[in-house]
Amino acid sequence: MIDFLRAIYYWFVTFLAALASFLFYPCRITGRENVPKKGGLILASNHESNIDPILLPVASPRQMRFMAKEELFRNPFLGWAIRTGGGFPIQRGRADRGALQEFLKQIDLGYPVLIFPQGTRGGENPQSGVGFLAANSGVPVVPVRIRGTDKVLPKGAKVPRRISVTVTFGRPLTFSKDKPYDEIAREVMTAIRAL
Repeated sequence: MIDFLRAIYYWFVTFLAALASFLFYPCRITGRENVPKKGGLILASNHESNIDPILLPVASPRQMRFMAKEELFRNPFLGWAIRTGGGFPIQRGRADRGALQEFLKQIDLGYPVLIFPQGTRGGENPQSGVGFLAANSGVPVVPVRIRGTDKVLPKGAKVPRRISVTVTFGRPLTFSKDKPYDEIAREVMTAIRAL
């Protein structure tokens, strides 16, 4: 019953996000056919704006889970909303065993898990964590490129501007368990930027 209510909440919030997208930042989506229809996978997206984690569930053809920085969970209401919508906390800048266990659990349950390899909005270099997760989970990585959200809601802005955005899903990538994590991270980021 809890999973059913969580799914209703997820799709209700996704509907509200789609409405906001329609009103404030019309979105063109391409490549949805590249997202496998079943099984766990990693959706690895660039991260340019606070809008990105709101926009991606609208663009994705599947219900997803996602990692969010631990600081967001300190506000009780926001933390509840993120958890109920499929998010789980990650402590940035260090190995977080709890986040890793939750990631693997969601992958085993067959969910796509969204991560931002840059680690933060507008980061230049990918963090090796995406390489670690890809190598140790053995699931495909679908690169995702978002364009335009940095202009809709630039860092520090409070009010969105009406600008069209695009979301592109690339072909799934697979990696060997013994490939260096930082090399995987660079390949994933290169694939994202190529979209």
